[in-house]
Amino acid sequence: MLFKEVCDIFNKIESTTKRLEKMDYFIELIKLTNKKGSAEDLKKICYITIGRVFAEYENKELGIGPSLLIEAVKTIGIDEKKLLNTIKETGDMGMAVEKLSSDIKQISLFQTPPTLDDIYDTLKKISEIEGANSQKKKIRHISSLLLKASPLERRYIVRLILEDMRIGMNVPTILGAFSVYFNIPKEKLEKIYAVVNDIGLIAEKLMLNVDIDNDEDLKLRIFRPIKPMLAQLIPSIDDAIIEMGAPQFETKYDGARVQIHKKNKDVKIYSRKLEDITNSIPEIVEEVKNMDVNNIIVEGECVAIDLKTGHPRPFQDILRRFRRKYDIDKMKEEINLRVYLFDILYYNKPLIDLPLKERREILENIVGTNDWEKDKIKIENEIKSKKKIDISYKLTTDNIKKALEFYKWSLSIGHEGVMIKNPNAPYTPGSRVKTMYKFKPTLESLDVVITKAKIGMGKRKDWYGSFEISVRDEEGNLYPIGHVGSGLSEEELGKLTEMINSIKINEIDGETIVEPKIVLEVTYEEIQESDKYECGYALRFPRVVRIRDDKSVDDINTIDDVKRIFAIQKGKSKKFMKGD
Repeated sequence: MLFKEVCDIFNKIESTTKRLEKMDYFIELIKLTNKKGSAEDLKKICYITIGRVFAEYENKELGIGPSLLIEAVKTIGIDEKKLLNTIKETGDMGMAVEKLSSDIKQISLFQTPPTLDDIYDTLKKISEIEGANSQKKKIRHISSLLLKASPLERRYIVRLILEDMRIGMNVPTILGAFSVYFNIPKEKLEKIYAVVNDIGLIAEKLMLNVDIDNDEDLKLRIFRPIKPMLAQLIPSIDDAIIEMGAPQFETKYDGARVQIHKKNKDVKIYSRKLEDITNSIPEIVEEVKNMDVNNIIVEGECVAIDLKTGHPRPFQDILRRFRRKYDIDKMKEEINLRVYLFDILYYNKPLIDLPLKERREILENIVGTNDWEKDKIKIENEIKSKKKIDISYKLTTDNIKKALEFYKWSLSIGHEGVMIKNPNAPYTPGSRVKTMYKFKPTLESLDVVITKAKIGMGKRKDWYGSFEISVRDEEGNLYPIGHVGSGLSEEELGKLTEMINSIKINEIDGETIVEPKIVLEVTYEEIQESDKYECGYALRFPRVVRIRDDKSVDDINTIDDVKRIFAIQKGKSKKFMKGD
């Protein structure tokens, strides 16, 4: 199957802004694959469509930045200055290379057009190149691909290498196309995707006409992490009690979410971004290995604990541990970690369809209880202990006074507030659900992604000092909601400048456009309605709380979140903060 045939349809997809038309064109791709290719080909096409070579859960990247790619493009005869100018004009390196293709003089008459396998397999091979002369080897492979390709193919090869296809296709749209072509309800496909986190695998299974309801590869399994279920903000504790009856309240920890997988003595721990952080936290791994249980997936919050007070240490201490690759033994003496488990997703079989109260009972049978009413003395005695694995502090009640007392107690030991969960709800991976809420004493901060950056002035003249920040819609499209520059130390500004230089796409009118990869947590004085931004809102006096290395663009807040906070802020909920 020729890559050119795939690119011709990519070009059609890119040419329309209408989601239904994009779906129709993607169905053309499925039909083309059915006629000329294989199930494996459709799997590869799905990965390429979303700018990947690997499954989403693998959290691997090609690791080829714009600078290395420019070096590769120069080797095929395109002048660097012309290339940079054309990138500036188009804002797109792929389009720039396509436009300058007439400058390439090295094309052989005997070269055969690249196939889909040529492109995919070569890029996968490039990702595995390490060691001496690895840069030169990568450049040689990229040059070879570009020389074989037509101008249109070069556009998409360059974009794929940069992991940004710019055709407006995402996983929900692909699932929509599958739903139409294979005549399967989209909700069913979305549920399967939430468990496997691998759009290519779903494509392959559909093409092979398997029984998707019973195929073991499409079920939750150990060592294939899934995206976590996410909570919404709620204006008051009694709102939650009115809605849920007797919710399960848990302390909201100021830490980093982890997903722990264990099979026999093999243990892997994943961050919320699905990164494998096993080697960074060996003391937690060892503790899990010693647990008298096998074949489990549990979820929890990893917290850095000050053993003198029992209170959490700054969030940055968690990230220092997660990022550490060397001197880990020394670091674990400096920063004491504890994981508070709060859910179990697998125990010899998938459990996510069970109600929370049953999952919690299974978890408590393994780890023990921390029921705040019954075990409060034990809990307070163990707060300063060196315990590495614990279970979240819990209270199930319909009594507002008890719930508020638990909430205030959670704050008193240094944590952020409470989580409020419906005991009858299943676990819904990757979704922001209405069966799990968070309640904090202040308005919710926002997780946003940097989309543009501007060099600072005065003391900040050597760094990027102002950043356009964006939220997303449910389809993953990004919408600016303001600019932020305050709250960052010189060390953090230096770090951000280094990160931005590695992912910058273009410069227009003094602003650097970047790939949306850097997530910030920001606070603000208020959310305002605004005509300035397409999303309809703007943040007044935003301030950076921290750089969220543990989150990706998929984890940032949505426009719906902004609307919800705006409604709470304006007092549209009559019971906001009642009783507190």
